[in-house]
Parts: sequence; structure tokens; C-alpha cells
Amino acid sequence: MTNKQKRIQKVIVHRGKELDDRVVELGKARVEAERVETAVEAERQKLAKAAAEREAMSERTMSAREWREANEWVHSRSLSHAVVTRELEQAAKVVEASQAKVLTARRALKGVELVEERLKTEETRAEERADQKLQDEFARATLLRNKVKS
Repeated sequence: MTNKQKRIQKVIVHRGKELDDRVVELGKARVEAERVETAVEAERQKLAKAAAEREAMSERTMSAREWREANEWVHSRSLSHAVVTRELEQAAKVVEASQAKVLTARRALKGVELVEERLKTEETRAEERADQKLQDEFARATLLRNKVKS
């Protein structure tokens, strides 16, 4: 293996590790996105429950303080839902960015592998040309010897 091939192999190993790291990052980002989706769903259910409780309370007589507290509770649930919804949007962006990084790392690895393949092909061709040249020289030398003998 030539020095050039050794260097390319090292780059391939490095790019392979980088791709693996990016895939791990993507997995973590997806897990986080799933966690946030679960939190969004839980907050949505809490908001629906708070709204239903306030609606049920509106059918009976209640003081202004109770009504205000019920409205504040619904508003609080609404804000919590909005916060986790923003977190979900951020998590989706992180997943998308991680996917882009995986694709970039994969492209970089494939590029180096292609260079290695081309190098091997060039070396094989060079060896074949050298072999052909040796065979031609041997045939020429044999032909000259035969002419000299005759």
C-alpha cells in the first residue's frame, strides 16, 4: 500500500467516524423531538381539561374570584402549551439540521471513497501498462536473439 493510499485510508476512517458521530447526534435529536412531542400532547390535554373544567364551572354560580382563577388557570395552561409547542419547533429544526449534517458527512465519506477507488484504478492501469511494456521488451529481445542466431 502506497503512502497516498495509507493517507486516504486514514481519511476514510476519520470520515467514517464523523458520519457515525453525526448519526448518533441525529438519533439523540429524534429522541428529544419525541420527548417534546409527548410533552406537547400532555400540555394539550391539560389545556383541554382546564377549558372543560372552566366551562363546567360557568354553568353554576361562582364568584368573580373563582371565575378569575379559572381563567388564569386556562391562560396558564395555554402559555405552557405555547412554550412546549415552541420547543417542538426547535427540536424539529435540530432534527433537520442533524439530518443535513448526516448527509454532508455521508457525501464527504463517499467522495473520499471515490478518490480511493480512482487511485486504485489508476495504479492497476499503471501496473498493467508496466507489465505490457515488460512483455513487449521481452518479446522484442527474444525476436532479436532469434534473428541474431539465424
